[in-house]
Amino acid sequence: MDNIANVGWHMEGKRSMPMMGGKLHLQKLSENATGAGATYRWHGKVLGMTIDFKETVTKWIGNKEKIWSTIEDPKIIIMSKYEMRLHLAPTENGTRVMFEIDYELPGSLLGKILGKLLARKYADWCLRRACEDTKRILEAEQPIIHPQHVQR
Repeated sequence: MDNIANVGWHMEGKRSMPMMGGKLHLQKLSENATGAGATYRWHGKVLGMTIDFKETVTKWIGNKEKIWSTIEDPKIIIMSKYEMRLHLAPTENGTRVMFEIDYELPGSLLGKILGKLLARKYADWCLRRACEDTKRILEAEQPIIHPQHVQR
């Protein structure tokens, strides 16, 4: 789950209703792909509106914990700045995953209205899909994500 392309596949891979038919592109901005300081840019269009935001890893303990958040001024429709936290712990049957997101609503009146209506549902969908996509990738005989999906 440390691979941003895996947990972000639901935004980049295929068009979906929660993404309103839109699709984002992932660009690696830092030298390192994982670990503290790894930085990415997501950009594209949803319903003709520009989505453009950067996120960076602020805390990283290999195979245990990862925290990343938006930086600068994110252009997102139903939420604004956010922080995501991923905690992994071994269990008898595998790994327990705790995945959380804290977010702010956008500053505009339309953004606040849309955010109140949709942000919680979108955040729940996003976290669930990130876990499902990662599980599918780990269980697949051939990887679903290919290196060319992460562009520099």
